[in-house]
Formats: sequence, structure tokens, C-alpha cells
Amino acid sequence: MRRCSAPLAVVAVVLLTLTMMGGLGTAAQEATPAVEPNLIVGHLAPIGERFEAIPGVDFEFLNEGQPAAAPAQSLILYRVIFRGGEAPMHMHPGTTAGTVESGTFVWTLLAGTVRLTRLGSAPEQVTEPGTELILAPGDSLFYNADVVHTAGSVGDEPASVLVTALFETGQPFLTLTDEHGTPTA
Repeated sequence: MRRCSAPLAVVAVVLLTLTMMGGLGTAAQEATPAVEPNLIVGHLAPIGERFEAIPGVDFEFLNEGQPAAAPAQSLILYRVIFRGGEAPMHMHPGTTAGTVESGTFVWTLLAGTVRLTRLGSAPEQVTEPGTELILAPGDSLFYNADVVHTAGSVGDEPASVLVTALFETGQPFLTLTDEHGTPTA
């Protein structure tokens, strides 16, 4: 009986001390500060945590790595969730392939060429500036770095898009531009 009471007393003292310090949850939170979003390709963060990038638009970086076959490039897997917000005119530093997971997604081409593939249909090239594409789950887009576009959701339901991209390492994840691709910030 005495053998058990000493270890139990030690556990009780440790728990009491942690409680007086603010509890177990607080001690763990203080030890692991939240990661601030980093939008530089090659250093994207946080990985695996959803965060609001702009009002009504969340990013979730799922994976990122530098493939040996593509020097100075980063292969990225991420999700964008549009909750009523819209991504303003912008472009990315490389090639993007995205598929709508849920909701209704609106994407507007302002410059460049995009390949649109609707679920069950053959791909088509879209080149006309100002073309607004309404995409449903299973529809996908493929485009290169020269494409300027906007994106958002349609209606009250959020739109989720799963994206794979091959971007130039060290560049901003996206650059706000005018309709011609000239950076605005």
C-alpha cells in the first residue's frame, strides 16, 4: 500500500502545480506558439492548418516539397475554401491544376489561357479575357504563370478547391495585379 501512495503523491503534486499555472491546456499552448502564415513558396506555413488569407477566403497548405526533377521549383498541394469572399485579380508563380471538391466555384479569366475540363467532358481552351467560368464539383482548371484571374464562390454554400501547383521557389504564393498582370502591391 505504501509503495503506491508515494508515486500517487508525486502525481498529485505535479497536477496541482500545473493547475495553479493555468491548467494542462494552457501549459501545452504556451509551449507551442501558433505559426504565422508564410506565403513564400518553399516556406509555406502553416502546413495542415486552415487559416483565413483574405476575408471570406481560407487556405490550407497540405504538402510542399522541392522535386529533384524540377530545380528551383516547389510542388504544392493546397486547398482553398471560398466562404463568400473573393480573391481579387492575381497571378501565381507557376503552373496550377485545381479541381472543385464541393460547392459552386466562379473563376474569371482576365489574361492568358486556361484549360477547363468539366466532369465527363473533353478539355477545352478558354482564351477570351473576361470569361467567367462557373464550376461544379469534379470540374477542373489547368493554367500557367501568365494567367491573371479572380476566383470566388457562388451562393451561400462555401466552395472548396483542391489545388496542385508547381511554383517558383522563393516567390510570393500569389501576386495581386491589374487585368494585364502588372503587380499592384
